[in-house]
Amino acid sequence: MAITLPADPAPNGATPFLRDFGGVLTPSLGGPELRINRVGTRFGLRVTMPPLLSDEAGRLFVARLLQARFDRLLMEWPLLDFDPGTPGAPLISAAVSGGSVIGIKGLAAGYQVREGQFFSIVHGGRRYMHMFTAAATASGAGVIAAATIFPMLRSNLAVNDVLEIAKPMIEGNVLPGDELSWELDVARLVGLAFSVVEAA
Repeated sequence: MAITLPADPAPNGATPFLRDFGGVLTPSLGGPELRINRVGTRFGLRVTMPPLLSDEAGRLFVARLLQARFDRLLMEWPLLDFDPGTPGAPLISAAVSGGSVIGIKGLAAGYQVREGQFFSIVHGGRRYMHMFTAAATASGAGVIAAATIFPMLRSNLAVNDVLEIAKPMIEGNVLPGDELSWELDVARLVGLAFSVVEAA
């Protein structure tokens, strides 16, 4: 089960990044380059935290990160000043086996998703980060029949899988391939910087 990082205090800096598993084929004799898109492109987040009191939030954050290193970390995706509003209780409306289009039900009537808006999908107990690539408005019944998303789906989706639009969450590995360390200073503050990268 993923380890949840507390929402408070919030990071004082975050750098989203994209892990691209596609590539560009470059001909050796000067022909046109060919972009190859592959399933598996996913997101990561480099995070810095404000100074944390060592016997309060500092101890808790370090404990959660150490546990997550051997499991998965779950934390909020930063939205800054973007207000997603009140989307209702959105769910996947039809099973999907791949691609970049999903059907959504359970939205508040007239709710509009916006281009560049991030959200997460929960399937099989794991979260997947995605972004809407075009604006769309829910019908009076709370349905968007075909919402376009990025990146391509990395898992089959089932009817009634949950969409987290109001509070998207990223779930993944902590600092894959690197050591996990934290700073302790004489003011009894803890300094933390880490990365979380989607594993699937």
